[in-house]
Amino acid sequence: MFVNLIGNMKASLDSNPDATNPYIQHYIPFCLRSPLLTRVAIATAAGWLNVAGLIDTTVAMAHKGQAIALLNDHIKSSLVAGDEGIAGVVQLIINEWYWGEKQSLHYHMGGLCEMIKLRGGFRTLGLNGLISKLAITSDVGIALSFEVAPSLRGGHEFDFQDSTQPPLQLALNTPLISTISSGPLPHFASCFEEFRIHHTTASILDDMRFIVNAVLVLPDDASAKEVRKVQLAADWVHDRVLGFPPDAPVMGGHSPGSGNAPSPGIDTALDSQIRRGMDSNGGLSTGASPTTQITQQFSAYGLGAQQQQPTGHISGIHADVMPKQRERSIGEDLAGQPRVETPDYVYRAIRISAILYSRAIMTRRPFSEVVGIEDFLELWTTAWRVPLATWRTLLGVCNWMLLPLISSGKNTGHDLWVKSMMNVTLLQMGMGHWEIARRTMDAAMQLQRWLKGDSNVNLNDNIGSSNIDPGSGGSRSGSVKSEFGADFGGRRGSAGDDKSTKARLAKGKGKMEPNSGST
Repeated sequence: MFVNLIGNMKASLDSNPDATNPYIQHYIPFCLRSPLLTRVAIATAAGWLNVAGLIDTTVAMAHKGQAIALLNDHIKSSLVAGDEGIAGVVQLIINEWYWGEKQSLHYHMGGLCEMIKLRGGFRTLGLNGLISKLAITSDVGIALSFEVAPSLRGGHEFDFQDSTQPPLQLALNTPLISTISSGPLPHFASCFEEFRIHHTTASILDDMRFIVNAVLVLPDDASAKEVRKVQLAADWVHDRVLGFPPDAPVMGGHSPGSGNAPSPGIDTALDSQIRRGMDSNGGLSTGASPTTQITQQFSAYGLGAQQQQPTGHISGIHADVMPKQRERSIGEDLAGQPRVETPDYVYRAIRISAILYSRAIMTRRPFSEVVGIEDFLELWTTAWRVPLATWRTLLGVCNWMLLPLISSGKNTGHDLWVKSMMNVTLLQMGMGHWEIARRTMDAAMQLQRWLKGDSNVNLNDNIGSSNIDPGSGGSRSGSVKSEFGADFGGRRGSAGDDKSTKARLAKGKGKMEPNSGST
């Protein structure tokens, strides 16, 4: 099950990975050659089978205990943490996140931090950086779900750079970032046909990228006026998207290939609003429309250098902020146009996500407070109607869509699946293009901090220890008490401490012991 189902989905969202996929090519054989990782894989598969009701809880717990016991033996026999031990702990951390106890997750994460430090940092891990990517993306996914800073940050040990230069993939395009070191990411409206989405859907994604970027470029000491202007822009986009049909975009208006054409009103209005609100200290130029500042496209996509104008028109514009509106509103235009009869679930999911993003930004409240149970279920059940093969072609968009859900799905019965999707989308983006994945993760965490009012916190200031509150948490597949992280805790990497820790490992200290629990 791990190889044929879990492994394939970890490698590719639709469980149909390419033969050259790094996870299939390197990690799966690595697991099969390792008795420890094979046992961890069996425990992982047992956890999923238990969730599906195919095996009993006691059986899943037995496999989990066996994996932990084997990991303890591995730790006792090693002076320093090897690739097998670190990879095993990473997978056990993921399992604990999915269906375990928050306290055990805290201890496991603390232990992983110390193991990586003792090993010498991410740069020393094997499989061409894949183990580092597994650890980093899992850490960030967990941090996003708890709306806290990641644990594997701070200090040179946690610096990771991928030296490979893979070709850019259109599927990785995301509204969370607008540029990477080699140039701007393409506007969605310039490639909506390649994505096989409606131009209205693409325009929503471009507007979301603009609003998110407006938040991310705010200085740490942004004035109340600067913040207010961004919130007003989000309010405006919120009203615009809310005014779109809920089930499918309207027919007509733009013909195929006209995705770059501006709708009257929004370019002037949005440009004027942001010009008034963001000066040079805010990071946005006042000499051109913000959405036309990133107009060049990656030549690798074969899309050419095109310019994108924002589309649509937002209702509810504030008279004291916005310029004069055009005589005919977009709502009136939409009312006179025929609608598509078949629901467009990609459009619906993106529209709902955009409403949640803009609502959170315009009120400056975290997603965990903004996304109610009805919002969560509406978005998740809509997204679930989209085939995974389609989300694979929209991987960056799928990851963006999950951000409002990941911290809001507690006690819904769906949180396990949201966590799993967040974990695999981050890893797949990381395997596809590490810089895009890293910038995406940083943007998501920065946006979360801003929404919580913690914009002055530096992600890299963490001391390299678990940031997860070890308070009580619900259990899905049992409880495992971990002394592993506790034994490593308090030793922060000095030469003397490293030597002491190695001696303890050699003597069999710092082991994890399974205790009784229910699933």
